[in-house]
Amino acid sequence: MAEETSTRSNSEDSTDSISQKESTIDSRDEGEAFNYDDILEHVGQLGKYQLRTFLLLCLPAFFPGIVVMSYTFTGAVPNYRCYIENCDADYSASETNSPIWLNNTIPWNDDNTPDQCQRYNYTWTNVEECQAPGAQMDSEITCDRWVYDTSQFQSTIVSDFDLTCEDEWKTTFASTVYMFGMLIGAAILGNIADAVGRRLAFTLNVFFLAAVTTGLAFSPNFVTFCVLRFFCGVCAVGHFLILFVWGVEAVGKKYRVICGFVYQLVFTVGTSLLGLLAYYVRDWQTLQLIISAPMFALVALYWIVPESIRWLIIKKRFSEARLLILKCAQMNKKSVPNHLITIPDDKKEDGKEIDTVHTKENISQADANGENKEELAKSFAKGESIIDVFRSPILLKRLIIMFLAWIAAVMGYYGITFSATNLSDDFYLNYELSMVVEIPAYIGGMFVMDKLGRRPTLSGGLIISGIACLITGLVPEEPPALRITFSMFGKLFISCVLATVYSYTSDLFPTPARSAAVGLCSTSGRVGGILAPIIASAGRKVDPALPFIIFAGVNISVGVLCLLLPETNKITLPATVQEAVDMEKYTFSCLQCNKNKREESPDDLAHSLP
Repeated sequence: MAEETSTRSNSEDSTDSISQKESTIDSRDEGEAFNYDDILEHVGQLGKYQLRTFLLLCLPAFFPGIVVMSYTFTGAVPNYRCYIENCDADYSASETNSPIWLNNTIPWNDDNTPDQCQRYNYTWTNVEECQAPGAQMDSEITCDRWVYDTSQFQSTIVSDFDLTCEDEWKTTFASTVYMFGMLIGAAILGNIADAVGRRLAFTLNVFFLAAVTTGLAFSPNFVTFCVLRFFCGVCAVGHFLILFVWGVEAVGKKYRVICGFVYQLVFTVGTSLLGLLAYYVRDWQTLQLIISAPMFALVALYWIVPESIRWLIIKKRFSEARLLILKCAQMNKKSVPNHLITIPDDKKEDGKEIDTVHTKENISQADANGENKEELAKSFAKGESIIDVFRSPILLKRLIIMFLAWIAAVMGYYGITFSATNLSDDFYLNYELSMVVEIPAYIGGMFVMDKLGRRPTLSGGLIISGIACLITGLVPEEPPALRITFSMFGKLFISCVLATVYSYTSDLFPTPARSAAVGLCSTSGRVGGILAPIIASAGRKVDPALPFIIFAGVNISVGVLCLLLPETNKITLPATVQEAVDMEKYTFSCLQCNKNKREESPDDLAHSLP
């Protein structure tokens, strides 16, 4: 009896053991070949391999913000006045910008400041004569030479190229040229990165960026400076877009938010360090060389950082992708099932397969015949591009909303930043305050977006920032602390929004068109960047409250419109246009979104996508 019981027990144990093995085998056989998200479940979403790629790409993330904001110092307008021949001979600009004889040589304005563009039509022979009142000063002439105050800036392009009086508009023009370059770069370089790969596009772009930013320091005239500054804008925006997409594609869905915000945080740290550097280096050419020369070293990342595995898979370069996947598994000390990295017959890169144009009817027919619709959809993903996004009404609506979100975010960001001069009389302190306030925005936004989701963070951030701008525009100028507080509050939330749109845009569109979509949205954002200083300037001429009210109206309106977007938190990045379209099922209220996330795990939510 005991033997019978023992035999039965051993038989049951053997059966259980076989069942467990079969279960293990079935589990290991799950997943589609070369589905990167399935592969990440085995090798880890943020293992040593992905972390190394992510951290290495943090190095170039320092520089785009430095390039953008460097013009704050290189193009700054110092105080200046007319040069008075024979009177200024014994006075250097560093000693004083208002010598005692100034009242006798230059007319004064109603606000008790010396005229910057006119002087009395009289010829003095020495300093003693300049100091002696009584000369006939009944006419004025336009200055042809100027003296610059070097107490804040030893030199800028204004002092080197004499961008004064009727030529002072050129300083704004140089800034506009840069923004226009960013617009062009955002539209073009995203497509190039999708076509030739993240690594090659980044390397060529960063080399050209380093070359043109270095060339700025040797500009012989204003025209040359503007031409080089234009190409700086083209390359700087492409620099950040490419590395952002490259880094986000490397990690799993669980860490996309953190990676996106860390890149934004590094961007801001770079701009903050620029302020400290500029405080000690007051010559614009020296400053320009210091910030540009190190970028040449970033070319070495071509041989250090691997190509995006997602991009290789989409382009059907499976052999290269397989090698990187195996390297990732080895570095992460994980294993990946062989069936996930075995090239199926219908995906082999032998050039003999026939590319079939699949339509919605083909996919429906395949589904009716019992075929795997997802596999069929992914089989022609290589042929998809940004054009297919425009062909889809759902994705086109999504793209238009993101266009408006980028315009509002960039316009609000730069518009509020331009008001930083109201914070204090110290130029460098003004700059640092406007930059440092972004750091808590990115750190806080990192957790808020992960907990609440992308859509509530974007929509809520725009609305709250709009309300802060509205209050800033409506409160009286005295006491100034009230306006400063709400201005910084608005900058805090709009900075969070600006970081969110990068990650959110990347989540909303399929892999073959992801870089291009982020690039086009960033292009629309440059329109907001161009409009921001124009609106701020109109406010100075019409009403100081006008810019803030405009920013408030735009931000609140677009924030409400963003509620129509689908939530993408904890959802696998769409690999095809069809997967991106199917994400529309996640367009519902924030409360329902959070309820669903509590009811199903992130993995279940990811696998529920068609």
